[in-house]
This record gives sequence, C-alpha cells and structure tokens, in this order.
Amino acid sequence: MADTPDDKLVETLIGVFMEIDGLFNTASRQLGLTPQQAQLLCFAQHLQPSFGELATLLHCDKTNITGLVDRLQRRGLLTRQPDPNDRRITRVHLTPEGEAVTGRFQHTINTTLTTRFSSWPSTQRDDLVQLLRSATTALRP
Repeated sequence: MADTPDDKLVETLIGVFMEIDGLFNTASRQLGLTPQQAQLLCFAQHLQPSFGELATLLHCDKTNITGLVDRLQRRGLLTRQPDPNDRRITRVHLTPEGEAVTGRFQHTINTTLTTRFSSWPSTQRDDLVQLLRSATTALRP
C-alpha cells in the first residue's frame, strides 16, 4: 500500500509500466515475436544499430543479442552488414519483411494506446506527454 507521496509515485509508475508492458507483450506475441524481438526490430527500423548498441538499448548483455539477431535473421526479418566505416562492427538492418512486421507491430501499439486515451481532453493528453517526457529523461542514467 502506498503511504507516502514517494510510495504512491513508485506504485503508480510500476502500474503504468505493467499495463504498457502487457499491451506490448500481447502485440508482439500476435506477430509470433517475443517482446525483446519486437523491441529490437523497432530499434533497427530507425538506427541500424550495432550489437553493442542493441545491448545498451535492450538493457541486456551483448551475448544475448547474438541469439536474438540469429532468430530474427532466420525468419528473414533482418540482415547483418558490416559498418561502412569500421568493418569490425556489424550493424543490423531490416529486410522488407522486417519492415512490414515492424510496421504492423507499431500500428497495433499506436492504435491500442491512442484508443485507450481517446476520451481524454487534448489538454490533458498534452500534459501527460510533457510529464512522461520529463519522467523518461529523469529515468535515464
């Protein structure tokens, strides 16, 4: 039970995380992906990240990335390519099928979240966006 303002803050943030995590898990599983695979595809869509960058973004060990990339590559969703400026680095790129799957995933998430907040007045949604941006910044190391 939340007794202090700090307790209420922590309890509320965990509650928001769990709800969004549940939506994220459901959307990824509908496409036959694990939540981490869906995250990796979303990052690859915009960044063409290296394995080290993916480990940082996904908050896991670099050795876990190899298995994730292997499985997605076998499904034809991404490829590995050497970095043009440093051949020691391998970067991940989405294939056309990877782009399509990632687009479907993002569409599902966007539709689900916007529907859940559609009854909120626009000023309240705008305030939430500002608060969440500040919270995201505060949570980064």
